[in-house]
Amino acid sequence: MAGDKAASQQVSTVELALNDQLFGSKGKGYAALKRPLTDDNAVHRQAAWIDEDDEHVTVDLEDSSRLRKLRKSDDETQVQGDVFQQRLKKQFESGRSVASWADFGAIDAKKRAGRRSDGEDDDEEEFDLFATSGLLMERSHDVLLPGTLEVGRVKDANQHGQSNAVIQSVQFHPNGQLLLTAGLDKTLRLFQIDGSTNAKVESIFLKDMPISCAKFTADGKRIVMSGPRTFIHTYDMESGSVQRIPRIGNRKERKWDSFAVSRSHAAFLGNDGIIALLSSASYEWMGNIKMNGSVRSATFCDDNNYLLTTGSDGDVYKWDMRTRRCIYRVGDEGSLGSGAIAAKGKYVAVGADSGVVNVYDINTLSATATHPKPAKTFLNLTTSIDQLLFNPDGQILAMSSKETKDALKMVHVPSMTVFANWPTAKTPLQYVTSMDFSPSGGASCASQSLHDRG
Repeated sequence: MAGDKAASQQVSTVELALNDQLFGSKGKGYAALKRPLTDDNAVHRQAAWIDEDDEHVTVDLEDSSRLRKLRKSDDETQVQGDVFQQRLKKQFESGRSVASWADFGAIDAKKRAGRRSDGEDDDEEEFDLFATSGLLMERSHDVLLPGTLEVGRVKDANQHGQSNAVIQSVQFHPNGQLLLTAGLDKTLRLFQIDGSTNAKVESIFLKDMPISCAKFTADGKRIVMSGPRTFIHTYDMESGSVQRIPRIGNRKERKWDSFAVSRSHAAFLGNDGIIALLSSASYEWMGNIKMNGSVRSATFCDDNNYLLTTGSDGDVYKWDMRTRRCIYRVGDEGSLGSGAIAAKGKYVAVGADSGVVNVYDINTLSATATHPKPAKTFLNLTTSIDQLLFNPDGQILAMSSKETKDALKMVHVPSMTVFANWPTAKTPLQYVTSMDFSPSGGASCASQSLHDRG
C-alpha cells in the first residue's frame, strides 16, 4: 500500500508539471491571481468568455458526476451554454474565499513584467490565453467549458530520438511519465515526458518487423507491437526483453495492422472480418470472432467486458468477451464503410469513409434498434476518418484523417460542439498519423507525416 501511495504521488507530480507547462502553474501563477492589482496602467476588460453563441449551446448535465453537481433539481438534464457558465462560476466562487477566477489584474501585472523583460509590447490578444478552457479546467473541478480550448505548445516529445520513417503509434504510459513512439523504421522509442527535456530512455530495434501498431498493456508492464508480418512482438518493461510470438492461434494472416487492448484481452484485426482474441496476461490465443465485411477498427468499452468493432459494411458490432457472442449489430447512419470507432462513458463515436463522424448514446444501441439515430453528427472533415479518441474523462473527442493535411478536430462532448479556436489553419499539424491524451487529460500528443500521402 505504501508503494502504491508513493507511486501515485509521483505520477501526480509529473502530471501536474505537464499541466503547468500546458495551462499555467497552480503554484506561483495561481497565487498571482489572488494578488491585488497595484499597477495604475492595468487594462480593464470584460470577462473573455462571454459569447453570444453560448445561448445556442446545450450542455448535457447527466454526462458525468461533476456536471450533475450543477443541476438545480434531479429531473434537470440539460441547460443552455450561458446558464452552464454562470452556474460553473457560482460553484467556483462558493468554494473560494476570493473570487479570483475573474480577476485579471494580477495576470495583467505578471504578463506586463514578462513582456518588459522580453522587450515585447502589450497586446490585447495575449489576454485570451488566460481566459480560455485550459486555465478554467484546472480551477473548476476539471469541468471543461465549450467554445475555446487552451493549447500551449511544449517541446517535441521525441526531440532526442526522431524517427527515420512515419510514426504509426504514439501513446502515454498509464502512469503518465513515459511516451512511446513506433513506426516503419522498425524502432520502438520511449521518452520520459516532462514538457521540456523529454529525455529518451530506451530504443528497441526490431530487425524483422516494421511497426504498424504499438500499445502499452493496461497494467503498463509490457508493450505489444504488430506489423506487416505473421508474428507479433512484446517488450517487457521490467526486464527489457523482447519476445516474439510466431503466430496467433490458427490464423495465417500475413500482417496484423491494428489491435485493441483491455485488462483481460487483446483483439487483433485480421482478414475477412476475423478478430483474433488473446489473453492480456499470457498472450495465448483464446479464439476468434467474425463480423461481416472487413474489420477496420475496434475498441473496448469502459468495463472491459465488451468489444465494439466496425468496418467496410458500415455497421457497429458489440461483442461479449465472456461468451464471445455478438450482442447486436446496428447500422451507422449514412455510412457505406467505417474506419474508426471509440467509446467512453455513455457515448460511442463512429467515423465513416466519407469523413462524417456520428456520436451515439450507447443506450440507444441495441438488438432491437438496428438503425439508431445519432445524438450528433459532425461534418467537419471530408476524408476517411481513421482515428477517434476520447480523452480520459470523456469531455473531449478528437477526430482525424491522415488522408488530408491538418485534418484534426476537437469536440467538446457535453455540448457536442467543435472547439473553434484550435487547431487553426496556421497550426503545423501536417498529416496526423497517430494521437493520444495523457492519463490526466492535461496533455495531448500527435504524430505527423510531412509528406503528401497522395
